[in-house]
Amino acid sequence: MLDFDFKPVWFTAIAALAAFAGCETVERARMAQSEVKGRETGDEPAAAVAQRLDASLEEMVAFAMTNRPSMKSAVLAVEDARLALKEIAAAAPLASSTPWNAVDANVSGGYSASSKQAHFEDLKTKTDGDWSATLSLDILVYDFGRNDANARAQAEMVVAAELGCVQTGYAVFEEVAEAYFTRLQSAALLDVARTNVQMRAQHLERAEARLAEGEAQRLDVTRAKLDLDEAIESMVSMSNEYTTASANLAYALGLDAADWPNVLPSPGEMREKVFTDTSACSGELFAFARTNAPSLMASRAKLRAASAAVDHAIADLRPNLSASLALNWTDPLWYWRWGVNGAQSLFTGFRKTTAVDRARVSMISAAKTVDEAELALSLAIERAVAERDNAREALSAAQSSVRSAADNLETVSGQLLVGDASRIEHTDAVASFVSAMANSRKALCRAQIAEAKLFALTGVEPRYGKAGEEL
Repeated sequence: MLDFDFKPVWFTAIAALAAFAGCETVERARMAQSEVKGRETGDEPAAAVAQRLDASLEEMVAFAMTNRPSMKSAVLAVEDARLALKEIAAAAPLASSTPWNAVDANVSGGYSASSKQAHFEDLKTKTDGDWSATLSLDILVYDFGRNDANARAQAEMVVAAELGCVQTGYAVFEEVAEAYFTRLQSAALLDVARTNVQMRAQHLERAEARLAEGEAQRLDVTRAKLDLDEAIESMVSMSNEYTTASANLAYALGLDAADWPNVLPSPGEMREKVFTDTSACSGELFAFARTNAPSLMASRAKLRAASAAVDHAIADLRPNLSASLALNWTDPLWYWRWGVNGAQSLFTGFRKTTAVDRARVSMISAAKTVDEAELALSLAIERAVAERDNAREALSAAQSSVRSAADNLETVSGQLLVGDASRIEHTDAVASFVSAMANSRKALCRAQIAEAKLFALTGVEPRYGKAGEEL
């Protein structure tokens, strides 16, 4: 007979194990719940940036990598994939690399009491009962490769999640770079539009002065006013495009688009290269990207995971071998039992064989996804290289046009003052100069956006140009 004082100690130990099991995990979960509570209702405002960001693209990309929600989600996807792998390892059989995970231990305790048998009218309120407890161990001895196949499949999914995180980083980099250069382009075009307004205003002043002196016609002044109005209209349009481009850059950085005046620096004028020029052709870049691009590597990891899933489906056709051990106490007696079990499904309505067929189809589909990803990557690289080369040629031509248009405008402006050039010739000269300047800015930004896209497509770390490297 066990001593009475032993009973509270026994069940206190059981209660303590139950109370403290996973307390740290529960605490982390509760903290996470409290952190997201304000976002469930929209009461929690977005985090504000304390100071203005640095003007360089490199610093903006670094900021976006830590601030974009998509990056944080990609990191959490990696954590979830690793936890899933840990969960699979926790169910490994005894015949595995982690045999200590094969044991499932459970403890239970309780107290039951009943009255003595009697007629209803003689039923007493007094009851007699016993304390009881059970400690049981269940051991999965061998599962014919199920757990191993699951672990291999999930390990590849961890790799795919990690590569997906890298791919998300490249996508963020590409978005920030495109938004950055688009904003630079809009700022440059706005500056060109302001220059155009200034030139048109000066022309109007000269036309009005010549009209007052009797050297020009009323039509010249009217046309000069129309040119000025059109230039102002174009400047307003460029200003709106600059505002939109700034909001898009703020979004790419993971900021509230409405707060861009408070956080984004002035774009200034781009006088130095942000990315050094690349010279590789599309064939060379694709040959490299086939083994280095995160998107392709992730697709191949998922294909390997699908192949491991086929192994699991085949292993699931085989039996399970397990063992059990239990220690029981019913006050005041002890007893224990053990056993070995083997189970084999004889007929399950062809569910398991159908699962093998589905796994096979999924694997073939994953292989086709890899093929499709290669085709898409090849096309994207071809387009980016074509855009890069075309933009470089356009930039060279536009820079030559700017020089020619500037010389032409200077000549026509001088001739207009002495009456050797007409109003129409001057208007055309100004339009040609403004158009050449705009085309030069556009070509420069197009070439830089194409360079950024090639970094993202091939999975190469961006190489930022050194200060002082002139365009």
